[in-house]
Amino acid sequence: MNSPAVSVCVFTYNYQSYLSEAVESILSQETNFEVEILISDDCSTDNTFEIALSYADKYPGKIRAYQNPTNIGGTKNWIKAIQACNGKYIALLDGDDYFSDPLKLQTQFDTLENNNKLVLCFHSVDEIYDDAPELNKTVEFQNEIYSLSDFMLNGWFVRTSSTFFKNGLLPQTIPEWVHDYPYRFDTILHVFLCMHGEAFNVKKSMSVWRKHKKGMSFWLMTNMIENTQKKISLSRKLNDFAGGQYKVESGKFISYEKTLLFFYLMRNFIFWKHPLVFIDSLLNMNWNLFLKLLKGKRHGIKNA
Repeated sequence: MNSPAVSVCVFTYNYQSYLSEAVESILSQETNFEVEILISDDCSTDNTFEIALSYADKYPGKIRAYQNPTNIGGTKNWIKAIQACNGKYIALLDGDDYFSDPLKLQTQFDTLENNNKLVLCFHSVDEIYDDAPELNKTVEFQNEIYSLSDFMLNGWFVRTSSTFFKNGLLPQTIPEWVHDYPYRFDTILHVFLCMHGEAFNVKKSMSVWRKHKKGMSFWLMTNMIENTQKKISLSRKLNDFAGGQYKVESGKFISYEKTLLFFYLMRNFIFWKHPLVFIDSLLNMNWNLFLKLLKGKRHGIKNA
């Protein structure tokens, strides 16, 4: 195999029911360049890694499969895999998701190749619920170009399976504080990248984000208070890392998150269990957003 133009990182942990679909969706990509696939398994306890090895054996030189000897967590697993990539560009895919458009990689490759100002390309994603198909939707975003300011203002919104970026832009030494935010390296990654350029949004759904009880997004939603507090802390840390230039954007993001948390505590009638969190959210919330939430409306870039 020639030197790959694109490396696709597949992150897995106990995804034996989904991994084959993920890998086959990469193998089905139609490109005029070489693609390598790295499957990085975080010490699964099921047959996920055996499936990964079977693909590596079937496609030697194209597919590499690694398993961490112990479970190191999502952040360290992502970093380890990304640092092992040989491609000029890197695409990401959780092992329970898959690419739905055979031209996805070619489209994103061409986008970055044709504009030197761009460092990141993402796209719309179909959000699919295994156990509740009535909730299925397409996650879309309004603008074509996004800057670092947008990422500081909105936090995480780019789905993993849509992420495609230039290799070699991350800090040579990843800051130690990154590891204080497990399972949030996607947020950190996008900020690190956009310190070097802009992001482009392809307004087309080209992958599927599967939502189920084994997925990290389910865990985050069932731990709303802890998740919100981590996001707020990370927002402040990212602003510091960016030289403190985005205090206004970070402040608006924090107010947004505290409003969502206040609404969550009220809606589930559990505010009395968390009085300090409730009072802090009340004092720092965005009342216009809260009124929209009461009316069943959410606004802005976030479509989660």
